[in-house]
Amino acid sequence: MQKQQLIYVYLSLIVLVSPKMAASQVVNVGLCPTGIQTVRKFDVDAYLGTWYEYAKYPFIFEADGRCIQADYGVINSKSISVLNTQLSIFNVKSAIDGVADIVGPGKLALRFNGIAALAGTADYWVLGTDYENYAVVYSCKNLIVANAQTAWILTRERNPTEDVVRAAKRVLVAQGVSLDPLIVTDQSNC
Repeated sequence: MQKQQLIYVYLSLIVLVSPKMAASQVVNVGLCPTGIQTVRKFDVDAYLGTWYEYAKYPFIFEADGRCIQADYGVINSKSISVLNTQLSIFNVKSAIDGVADIVGPGKLALRFNGIAALAGTADYWVLGTDYENYAVVYSCKNLIVANAQTAWILTRERNPTEDVVRAAKRVLVAQGVSLDPLIVTDQSNC
């Protein structure tokens, strides 16, 4: 078997057996990229509140979801509460809550409650934000022979202006994170 075919067989096995893999949808051969920079002077208080999901990499936990939003609140100086909500294709509202621990400037370690806790802790890196219009969030998990990446563009308005979207996309491009996998979230009839 050729080396490339062997890598794809390994990747397929990882996808089938790894619960952490189920949460991340963009898989690449090799380790997570190095050099990804987060917001150096991250202002947690300014970040709190409601953010609407403008776009994301495909994400199994949000499959066919719309009107997706995240609400962040203060727990203490080192942790924030997380409440993600969405509507399903049947207009059923679902929610998942958790805690994000601040582990560095613009770096949080997120863990959800309930069955999602089986996935463990995930990186939640804020690559860029102006706190009032957009935030760009990134996560990457190293697997055995691959990595799983996820990216989100969050906005304070359910339907942001094109200028806000362009500013957020520039953050991803500057970090070398691909825009190609991004899927715009349906925020209509919420």
